[in-house]
Amino acid sequence: MQNKETVMGKCIELARSAKGFTLTNPLVGAAVIKDGKVVYGIHEKYGSNHAEVNAIKNAGENVAGSELFVTLEPCSTYGKTPPCVEKIISSGIKKVYIGVLDINPKHRGQGVNILRNAGIDVEYGILANECSLLIEDFIKYQTMKQPYVTLKTASSIDGKIACRTGHSKWITGEESRNLVHQMRGSSDVVLTGIGTVEADNPLMTDRRNEAVKQPVRAVLDSSLKIDINANIIKSADIAPVIIYTSENADNSKIMQLNDKNIKVVKVADKNGMLDLEDVLHSLYESGFMNVFVEAGSRINGSFFDKRLVDRLEAFIAPKIIGGNDAVSSIGGFGIDNMNNALTFKDYKITTCGQDILISARINDYTQQAVDFTKNFNAE
Repeated sequence: MQNKETVMGKCIELARSAKGFTLTNPLVGAAVIKDGKVVYGIHEKYGSNHAEVNAIKNAGENVAGSELFVTLEPCSTYGKTPPCVEKIISSGIKKVYIGVLDINPKHRGQGVNILRNAGIDVEYGILANECSLLIEDFIKYQTMKQPYVTLKTASSIDGKIACRTGHSKWITGEESRNLVHQMRGSSDVVLTGIGTVEADNPLMTDRRNEAVKQPVRAVLDSSLKIDINANIIKSADIAPVIIYTSENADNSKIMQLNDKNIKVVKVADKNGMLDLEDVLHSLYESGFMNVFVEAGSRINGSFFDKRLVDRLEAFIAPKIIGGNDAVSSIGGFGIDNMNNALTFKDYKITTCGQDILISARINDYTQQAVDFTKNFNAE
């Protein structure tokens, strides 16, 4: 017998390679143990075969009497693909090991019940914490009806993102910038503000040679003052663009942008700032599960003030900029008491070239899935 945790761990590792391609579907990895050999499969992209189906297919379809591992409870309803439980049952699998149960209200333990009623032995809770972490964005999307928000900063060691003159290229090194491109490519949406567009005229795309998909670009522009010839507008054929603006925006400018295949969405604004909750709700309604924020000090501060950031990717260059008028990475109102400071659930510190990268989880959505798995009693 293969070590259960080792097999499930490999399923988790392989599933991560599909990040950015599954849209509102979770990352899932699976494995079939046939004649002592382990064969893996993952859910590669939205609308394609689920991980269990791919693992069975990769094992040669003739898997009667074999064991199946899967990081997430097999689905039991029709969607883009048929229910995975049907494939498992018809394949003659004798036992299924599950990492974590599905908190999607449509499923929630039904897969376990269906498999057991079909005479298949089911064991769940294998590396439940790790399997839940793999789908933390999906858990939030399902339970809170909001996309998962990752915010990236790139600053000097004294927290500055630009000199007092506004000059900012480049604070971090090439390795860090390449990793940011990868982060864009694995996100559904990259969100920035009009200030960044005006200052840097960026594309906000994944420009690595190996890039295979581009994120949707979203711009917060309450006054709709974006230049019609901005790079982000001219590249709408490469990757879609959504501009969020206030309810009293100039309709003629909206029509002009629409003619260039730019989607403009009006949301509420408060004190001259667009309502970020409205923006995130709009992105959720549009079917986006992962939002990557790459903006300036003001927008970064607003996201933190409203406690809307789930994960922080902070690149820190070994440089000192200094100056009272130099721009800090996070603006906004901030806190007035250290007891209210935002803390991390956990974090990891690595190096990226000569830069330091702090990857921190701010919110934890995994526990509800772990608890549900632990306390579930099959019918």
